[in-house]
Amino acid sequence: MTLLCLFFPQNGIHFFGRRLFFPSLEEVLVKEKSVSVTEKMAKLEEDLKFKQLQDSISDAADKAHQDSLRFYRNFFAKHPARFYLPNNDLNFFNSLFLAMENCEKDTSIVHILHYGDSQIEEDRITGYIRQKLQEQFGGIGAGLLPAVQPIPSAAVGQSASENIERFIIAGMHQNSAGHNRYGILGQMAKVTDNGNISFSARNYSRTFDNTKLWTNVRLFVGENSDNFSATLTAKNYSSTKRIENQSNSPQILSWQLNDSVKNCAISFSGSAELTAVSLDGKFGVNVDNIPLRGSSGTFFTQIDEKSVVSALKELNVKMIMLEFGGNMLTGLNEKGVPKYMESLKKQIEHFQKIFPQAKIVLIGPSDMSKTVSGKLQTYPILPSVVKAMREMAIENGAAFWDMYEVMGGHNSMLAWVKERPALAAPDYIHFTPKGADKIAELFYEAFNNYYEYYKLNKKSE
Repeated sequence: MTLLCLFFPQNGIHFFGRRLFFPSLEEVLVKEKSVSVTEKMAKLEEDLKFKQLQDSISDAADKAHQDSLRFYRNFFAKHPARFYLPNNDLNFFNSLFLAMENCEKDTSIVHILHYGDSQIEEDRITGYIRQKLQEQFGGIGAGLLPAVQPIPSAAVGQSASENIERFIIAGMHQNSAGHNRYGILGQMAKVTDNGNISFSARNYSRTFDNTKLWTNVRLFVGENSDNFSATLTAKNYSSTKRIENQSNSPQILSWQLNDSVKNCAISFSGSAELTAVSLDGKFGVNVDNIPLRGSSGTFFTQIDEKSVVSALKELNVKMIMLEFGGNMLTGLNEKGVPKYMESLKKQIEHFQKIFPQAKIVLIGPSDMSKTVSGKLQTYPILPSVVKAMREMAIENGAAFWDMYEVMGGHNSMLAWVKERPALAAPDYIHFTPKGADKIAELFYEAFNNYYEYYKLNKKSE
């Protein structure tokens, strides 16, 4: 049999009109593994089940995606904390989101300016938003600060030598400089011959950890004398920057430290206008707290454009929040509302013209209470002001966030004051620190919903 296997022709032999074949030795010696129909079917079923599992996962993912879309769209349409957007454009913040996502990759810093009245003094509201965004996208430091700070902040303690005088364009502590070179903060300080300023992170319980450290320091200088110099000292670091010639143009002096610090000082030789100092990290996001007590937010058009635009570019500003309205309520009547709206409209148009890269968000006033017919209740004019602000903002390409509605609307301030611990002060106007954190949390969570929606859409593209 073995010989036949070895020598029988592979293509067979003819025999009476037929072709005969004989198996090869390999076919005889190697037993073919047989697979039963049952086994084959079982394998096929397993393959089908895996495909069904994949389809199930895909269906579940698709359902989850659709459920998420429904949640966000319902939020955007009905929730009190939603942003009112021009043309209901849910992509309004996309350029900001993209810039924040790319901060670490581009080693860039994105700034968000938060202008407001006394409601945001001491880094209230702003500090919480800053911390959450820095946790999310990176970043350290408190951002923009004035050279002279008369109202102590929870974030950074400051001091300035006596020969440095402060000027501010608007608000209760107005001190006119006699010109309009107030810069990005709406205030500036004048150092004559020499002087110094210092910054120190505070250990106040509400100070967030990210705010307590910085590596990059920038000094924004306006008009200056010949041979003006500024020396930054921090830890074991000391470096002097100079401006050789007298200038009326805005200039920026920058220092980059290798290690983060929580204390620094700048000493000056010569005379100059100091419009701001910025404390940042090497990349990430910063939200700048810019309170102007007593202001109605109608002063921006009065500031020299050059001093503002140069700072906006240097800081890579992508969003500007304007939180005003409360200071107008005491003397405003229904006839005066349109005039106030026209003034606010001019401020929005001003920013859109000088720096179209930044998104504008108008934030309405909180609920405020006064005694009417012997009873504490919401200022009668407040709902009309809020409605007018919302309509004016979205008609002019700005977003609007309704703090009054978020609080609960009519007479909600009474409930915030009565809450234990209290969320608002007994003046029935200002938030307590806990109340400020609460409103900031609601703002951030609402804002983050738009970011999550942005990510959801980007993933499905």
